[in-house]
Amino acid sequence: MVVYGGVGDALIVLRSNGPEAAFYGIHGATAVVVPAISVLLLVA
Repeated sequence: MVVYGGVGDALIVLRSNGPEAAFYGIHGATAVVVPAISVLLLVA
């Protein structure tokens, strides 16, 4: 469940009218990278 923290952060930034650069560049990237790394660690 901790993996989805990046998605929650991204949605908070988006819904609070935060800068789209922060949404896509920071939180969006984290929301994609962290689950991908988690899957790789579980498979390894």
